[in-house]
Amino acid sequence: MDIFLAVLRLLYVLVFFVALFISLKFQWGEEGKDERGKQILNTSYSIAFPFLPLGWLLIELYSDYVSTVSYEQYKMVIWYLLTGMYILQALSILVLRKKY
Repeated sequence: MDIFLAVLRLLYVLVFFVALFISLKFQWGEEGKDERGKQILNTSYSIAFPFLPLGWLLIELYSDYVSTVSYEQYKMVIWYLLTGMYILQALSILVLRKKY
């Protein structure tokens, strides 16, 4: 089971790096600099980044009222929250590029 979880974490990290590449390539490339690209970036930010305060609130509520979260667990959950937001932002860039 530990090997399975390690493989899943590795796949998640690979997905994160691909998403980061997609996001940075779009932002720093020519496509992200025109009016259409700025609209796509603003929309993708507005989709992905409201999950930060919402996720953080849920983590804090869980830690306060359901079960205590150790420091290591807290770091891991925050890491998944931040990387998940970037993955969602890259996915929304891919979808919005086709839409606009």
